[in-house]
Amino acid sequence: MENILDLEIESFSYDEKIILKDIKLSIKKGELLLLTGSSGCGKSTLIRLMNGLIPEFYEGNLKGDIKLKGKPLTEYKKGELAKYIGNVFQNPKDQFFCTIVEDEIALVGENLGMPSHELIKRVNEVLDLLEIKHLRYKSIFDLSGGERQKVAIACTLVYDTDLIFFDEPSSSLDYKSIENLKEIFCILKNLGKTIVVADHRIYYLKDLFDHLVLMNQGTIKSVYTNGELTSNMCRNLGLRTIDEDILKSEKKPINGKELFSINNINILQNSKILIKNISFKLFEKEIMGVIGANGVGKTTLAKNLSGLLGGTKNITYGYKEKERLKNSYFVFQDVDSQLFLDTVENDLLAGIDLDDNEVKDLARNYLKTINLWENRTSHPQKLSEGQKQRLAVIEALISKRKVIILDEPSSGLDYISMNIMAELLNLISEKQSIILISHDMELIFKICNSVLLLDRQLNKKISVKGNEYKIFKFLKSK
Repeated sequence: MENILDLEIESFSYDEKIILKDIKLSIKKGELLLLTGSSGCGKSTLIRLMNGLIPEFYEGNLKGDIKLKGKPLTEYKKGELAKYIGNVFQNPKDQFFCTIVEDEIALVGENLGMPSHELIKRVNEVLDLLEIKHLRYKSIFDLSGGERQKVAIACTLVYDTDLIFFDEPSSSLDYKSIENLKEIFCILKNLGKTIVVADHRIYYLKDLFDHLVLMNQGTIKSVYTNGELTSNMCRNLGLRTIDEDILKSEKKPINGKELFSINNINILQNSKILIKNISFKLFEKEIMGVIGANGVGKTTLAKNLSGLLGGTKNITYGYKEKERLKNSYFVFQDVDSQLFLDTVENDLLAGIDLDDNEVKDLARNYLKTINLWENRTSHPQKLSEGQKQRLAVIEALISKRKVIILDEPSSGLDYISMNIMAELLNLISEKQSIILISHDMELIFKICNSVLLLDRQLNKKISVKGNEYKIFKFLKSK
C-alpha cells in the first residue's frame, strides 16, 4: 500500500522552544493511525503540522519535511489542501461558519468551485451515508455534541478527501455516541479513507486502529501494531485502558451519616419535564457518580442542586435557591467561565478572607498537591485544560461548601492527569461529599462509591462495587 503522508522532522519550535524533535513517520493510504500520549507531549502540534495548519494559521520554525502524496505540503497552493485533507476538531462548533446544517456541509464544495449539480448530489449522499438527513435544515446551535461531530465529518466527505484528522473526538461524548463514532470510523475505513485520530481514550478503537503511535516529550516513543498492546502494557506506559470490560470498582459503598436527601424533585427545561421524581440520599465522605445519555438532564439536575436553576425544591440542604448556592459549589465542564482573575493564586483566593491563615496554608498545600505551585503567578487562561480543571476543583475545596458538584472533570485528560484528579477528589471527599457527572467509566470505577442511573423512565442510585456489569448494561442500552 502506498504512503499518503511522510514525515521527517528534525525539530519544530515555538519562540525558540523545541516542541517536536526526531520524528520519522509514514502513514499508508487507508489505514487508521491512533496518536496518543500524555498531555503536552506534542500530539496537537504534530497534527497541525500534518494537516497544514502550521504554518498557515500557527507560526513556528520547522526543520524537516512533510510530504502529502509525495509532494511537500509547502508546494501546495493556498487552499488546495482542502481537496485532500479534512479536519474534525475537538469542539466541532469551532469550525462551523454557517447556521444551517445543509449550508455548512455544502460550504467546502462551494469554496472549491464544485459544480452545483455535483455538489447537491454529494451533499445528499453524505447525509444518507451518515444517517443525518433529519438534521438537514436544523440550526447548528440546536445540535448535540454527537450530531455536530457527524456534521463536521460530513463536511470532509463532500469533496471526497483522502485524509481526515480527528482531534480528541471522544472527549465530550456519552457512551452511545462513542459507539456511533466507532461505527462511523468503520464506514470511513470501508470507503478507503486514511484516518488519523489523536485521543487519550483508546478502548473504542482497539479493533480498528492499524498502528498506535505513542508520543513522549515531543518525540515518538514507540509504535504498536493492532494486537500488540495489552491492558498491563497500557498501565505501565501511562495510557488509558484498552479494554473497559476488565474495569472493576476500587471503592466500597458508604452507608454512614446522611448528609442530605433529595425527595421526588422534577427536572425541567423550558417548562418541559426531563426527569420525574428523582430521589436519593448522599452520605458524608461519599462520591456519587451521575451517568446517563447526553441530553437526558444531568447538567440541568446539577444546576438545580447547586441553586443555579429552579426555585424551591425538596432538597434538605437548601429548599430555596439562595440556600443551595450557599451550601454547594458547582464546577462547570467549561471551567474557563469560572476563572476570572490575572493569576492562579489570585483566582484561588478570590472571595476568601485573606486574614485566614488556615485557608491560605490550605490553598498553598493544594497548589503543591496538584502540581500548580510553580504556576501560581501564571494567568489561569494559559494553563492546560487539565490544569484549569484541577484549579477549579481546589477552588471548590477551599470554599468549605457541604457538597461539591462536578460536571465532566476528566474530559480530555490523559491517564496521569486523570489519576491526579482522582487523588484530589478522594482527598476532598474526606471533608466534603461529591456529586460527579461523568461519561468516564475509568474515573467512576476508580473513585465513586455509588452511581445515580438517569434516563427518562428510570432514576436509581446503586453502589458501584458489585454492579459493574449492570452499569455497563445501562450505558449500552441508552
